Amino acid sequence: MFNKVGVGLGGFFLIVSGIIFWQSFSFDYYSDLGPGPGLFPRWLSAALIVLSLLYIGGALRGAQIKWSEVLPKSKDLWNVILVLIAVLVFMLLLDAAGFIVAGAAMLMLMLMRSYVWYKAAIIAVGTCAILYIAFSIGLDVPLPTGDIWDWMG
Repeated sequence: MFNKVGVGLGGFFLIVSGIIFWQSFSFDYYSDLGPGPGLFPRWLSAALIVLSLLYIGGALRGAQIKWSEVLPKSKDLWNVILVLIAVLVFMLLLDAAGFIVAGAAMLMLMLMRSYVWYKAAIIAVGTCAILYIAFSIGLDVPLPTGDIWDWMG
């Protein structure tokens, strides 16, 4: 039963919507001006709980799809893992190294599948530098510079 895709995904969404529903009680349902910040997440998560239960019921009654039929294999699985690793590297480096270094590391990991390492590095650093300039100067949106750069002055 637990190796079935529909039941597993339905259970995942049931757990997530249950957590959101529980957390929505920490917000006010009504405020002085009308509906409070707890109204929307409470009703949306309640609807998601109902839909998750209906989906699990349908998955138990209908044709069963196994996880082994859905998950990617060999090179495609490696590509999925590489994307997850690249996002994790970005998250871990962002506060310490800043947007340009973290973004360049993430893009370089992604581009090294298709380019030689030095071309991937040039494209990654150039892209992140252009994005940093566009957001911080052009749009006046501050991006993290990183603790290392702040420490260096």
